[in-house]
Amino acid sequence: MKYSYKKQLRPDLGIAMLEVTPFPDWQAFPEFVEQFMAQEQGDIVVKDYGMDRHQVRYRKKGKQYILQFEHYTDSIWIEPD
Repeated sequence: MKYSYKKQLRPDLGIAMLEVTPFPDWQAFPEFVEQFMAQEQGDIVVKDYGMDRHQVRYRKKGKQYILQFEHYTDSIWIEPD
């Protein structure tokens, strides 16, 4: 499946919210991560797929970030690590 996304920066929270179309379900998140990393040209540091939240730490241009996906709120966001 092909995903597209838009970032909405939230400087007040220090994060960037992602609007993803189509929104990945819990099991499809790893597929989204592959496409996201290819588009962002990021390098995965570690994946942590948990019960309530999936977290992927990655590096891009010398900085480290966390891509978060929370099950209960159906939210995807990026925050600095």
